[in-house]
Amino acid sequence: MTAQPIARVERPFSVDVTLPGSKSIALRHILMSTLADGPTRLVGVPRCDDVDSMFDAVGRLSVDVQRTGKHAHVVPPAEPFSLDVELDLGMSGVSLRLLLAQAALRTSTTRFTGHRQLHDRPNADLLDALRVIGCEVEDDEGRLPIVVRGPATPAPETPLAMGVSSQYLSGLLLMAPSLPRGLTIHLRGSATSASYVGVTQAEMARRGVEVRIVDPSTVTVPPGVYQGGDVVIEGDASAATYHAALATLHGGRVHLANLGEATRQGDYAFLALCERIGATVDRSDSRVTIEGPHRLRALGEVDMIDMPDAAPTLMAMAPLLPTATHITGGQGNRPHRLRCRRVAQGRRPGRGIRRCGHRAAVRRTPVRRLRDLRGPPSGDGAVGAREQDRRLPRSRRGLRIEDLRRLLAGLRSNLLIHRNTWI
Repeated sequence: MTAQPIARVERPFSVDVTLPGSKSIALRHILMSTLADGPTRLVGVPRCDDVDSMFDAVGRLSVDVQRTGKHAHVVPPAEPFSLDVELDLGMSGVSLRLLLAQAALRTSTTRFTGHRQLHDRPNADLLDALRVIGCEVEDDEGRLPIVVRGPATPAPETPLAMGVSSQYLSGLLLMAPSLPRGLTIHLRGSATSASYVGVTQAEMARRGVEVRIVDPSTVTVPPGVYQGGDVVIEGDASAATYHAALATLHGGRVHLANLGEATRQGDYAFLALCERIGATVDRSDSRVTIEGPHRLRALGEVDMIDMPDAAPTLMAMAPLLPTATHITGGQGNRPHRLRCRRVAQGRRPGRGIRRCGHRAAVRRTPVRRLRDLRGPPSGDGAVGAREQDRRLPRSRRGLRIEDLRRLLAGLRSNLLIHRNTWI
């Protein structure tokens, strides 16, 4: 592993940033473009493993893809792809779920494989829904490898359990207008990360397809065709949390040029947390400016159920706040489950914090408690091992060891995370 030094942030600073395009939105538009009525030009497509895996997969389905920088030109096949195919999705869980649903549109066989970590991701509820639609499915208790063969005459309705991942519903919604009779989905249980379903609904509407909310437990998508043309991918709200955290912690100013109030991305709500900490946030429909405070305020308890990918950033900020920060993943009487795939990329939420030089004891109960957060013994810096997930090392870049020692000296802090569920 090659160490990457992180330079100290100087006060004050003022920067203008154009965010990378939203990965979640880009993946949805890539899939919609494969089903569109003509070519699509995607603008602002980010370079990342998930997007690369999706482009590679749709290319194997005879979709013509040309990528130039942040642009991609996608041409759907003239005829539906009818050959048996194997798709290796690497480590991309969201690409897997979206393409599993799309496999219902083909009467040929689609075999899904991926990295060994992807084999641990559950898909049983989505596969059950596909079986009701009429698909033939072979799987290992909901895990890879998975083989799907679509039905000749798909059923127009299916139930879907919502307790594990919102990606199941997004996948079904995205492929639904291409079914002969559309699809009605009967939802069972409370939605997880519901903000991502809102993103799916909004982006489908941009391409001319309506998702109808019949009642709180029923959604329907009539038959239709996605529109081709030019599509601009807005900035990634998860990436925005890193810049917002830096401005908030260090009293700086960051202007984000391609993200604003019009977004449906759940992680955009992280800016409201920055305001609670003391930052000033100036918003418009398409841009936002964050200015950090002279003094940080306590945050208290935070429900991250609708912005789980922002949780690592908040974890990195928490040791700098004046009192304990309690991160939960539920509201009211709902179970406290932070359904975040990447808070610690494993079993111990304190791992990354300990690598920064803090002491953090984890109590393995339904409530995981990080106790006695303390600064490192020297101010020379901290070394963090490479993480499989990019969010963790990036989120820790907001921390300055000098500040940690000054603010945490003699301070006994708790950071609570209620029952993580890795999906």
